Amino acid sequence: METKYTINIIILKEVILGFLFLSLIGLSSCNYLDFDQSTGYDSQAEVFEQFERAENSLNQVYTYLEHDFGSIDGGMRDCAIDDAHYVWSNSEVHTFNNGNWSAIHTVDDDWSSNYQGIRAANLFIESMEQADFERYKWNSDYQTWVEKSQYWVSEARFLRSLFLFELARRYGDIPMPVDKLYTVDDVNTLGKTSFQDVMAYIVKECKEVAEVLPNSYNDVAGKQTGRITKGAALALRSRALLYAASPLYSEDNRQKWIDAAKAAKDIMDLNIYQLVNEEVVNNLSSKELILERRMASSCDFEKKNFPISFDKGNTGTCPSQNLVDAFQTKNGYDVTLTENGFESDDPDFDSQKPYTDRDPRFYKTVLYDGAIFKNVQLDCSEGGSEGLPTVGASETGYYLKKYVMESVDLSPVEKPAIHCWVLFRYAEVLLNYAEAMNNAYGPEQLGGDFTETALAALNKVRTRYGMPAIKSADVPTKEAFQKKLEREKRVEFAFENQRFWDLRRWKKGSEISKGIDGVKIVRDGGNSVYTRIKVENRTWDDKMYLYPIPMSELLKNNNLYPQNAGWN
Repeated sequence: METKYTINIIILKEVILGFLFLSLIGLSSCNYLDFDQSTGYDSQAEVFEQFERAENSLNQVYTYLEHDFGSIDGGMRDCAIDDAHYVWSNSEVHTFNNGNWSAIHTVDDDWSSNYQGIRAANLFIESMEQADFERYKWNSDYQTWVEKSQYWVSEARFLRSLFLFELARRYGDIPMPVDKLYTVDDVNTLGKTSFQDVMAYIVKECKEVAEVLPNSYNDVAGKQTGRITKGAALALRSRALLYAASPLYSEDNRQKWIDAAKAAKDIMDLNIYQLVNEEVVNNLSSKELILERRMASSCDFEKKNFPISFDKGNTGTCPSQNLVDAFQTKNGYDVTLTENGFESDDPDFDSQKPYTDRDPRFYKTVLYDGAIFKNVQLDCSEGGSEGLPTVGASETGYYLKKYVMESVDLSPVEKPAIHCWVLFRYAEVLLNYAEAMNNAYGPEQLGGDFTETALAALNKVRTRYGMPAIKSADVPTKEAFQKKLEREKRVEFAFENQRFWDLRRWKKGSEISKGIDGVKIVRDGGNSVYTRIKVENRTWDDKMYLYPIPMSELLKNNNLYPQNAGWN
């Protein structure tokens, strides 16, 4: 009976032993890009003398995949936009929000880790090209290992492309050390490659590896899950082309939008993935999931985000009223908190029960006054167990639900769980397609070989939850459709590391400058009085569309100049 393995993307003892030289390079480096790819390479050829060690080396490359389980000093990236507030004032995420970050004081730059990931991928690829496994051909497991290893280089190429993408969407034009292993002298002379050329490289790489990678590993020896598939490669290609067409990086270019729509359609045409209405977005058995990062078992995220009333809870990331306003009623009507309380045109709406009968995604995303969490009804009103003035209580009146695992126990004995961060899922593919089609042809027009309109794709995502479809009359123009799409992406991908980057590529940073609002709830007899309050002002400057190149890197390599606009 074949054993089913799962790639746990954590640094195991075997990985550390099998790939120790990478860690040593990273620790000892003080050079540009924070690595010297040549150091110690020849002396480590033995890593690839055995299949298992080679596989562990590839697993090490996977460890550089990003996640946002509190990536900005405990706060999720949504705390740096209009969707959330971080309750603790000493977090670096507030430096991000008050505008006090710079090339000297960087926040969330990830420059070093992504270039280290590229280094690890390059080293793995070159080592595999030189590896000779013939000595094992008489081993009984030889054919099994050959079958498994046939995809390894393609997986590493994908990972390298993803690390490049993460760098490019932060910095725009970046160095692209992908053609060889670089010495210290070499890397200190590398200049920047344009954002569009970086995206073109990623698109080409993803297309090539997609032709090699399997749809799944169910029919591959080991039946491993969590590895890079054809769908993952095409999903990154789709995202890269969408970014390449977006306003921050390109003037209105119809052909680029058509290319982005085609890339999304390529995934749709696989007929592998489907939309699923599930309680959580990171169900590993879901037919919607394309790629995830798997983390070690822990309680850390829950400690950061359980409501303050729970033993060891720390509140952390708190959804904003701005975000809550984006969730319509289940009948498709807007709900807004005004100076007169909650208001909606929905005839079924009860202003005393403002959280009842909302878009089902609301209940998967936000913990609100009256919600049941771990068999406790939350009281977010003034003086309530989850309300102010308790130190550490949410200032917005809401707590985080998405990604918080209710099954985790913190007290009296900690009960951890394995956490998985979604990198790509099928809903994004459909909304990428919808955005690209709208910009290329309009909400309901077709062209070329396309058979599905932008509106039809958007409504697929929306109606799978039972939400009413958006009607043609509601989107008479491209601009009207774009507004609907932006709301749909906001509620669909809240706290999934999408809107932070979307606002930038759409050049809509002014949304952030509106600041963070919350709700003040006061009990008045049997009723509740809801008042909109300002929780936090936010600083925005258009230079923030791109991150500043760290000054430490500029000092190492003059070819990194000019600094990104506005950061001098």
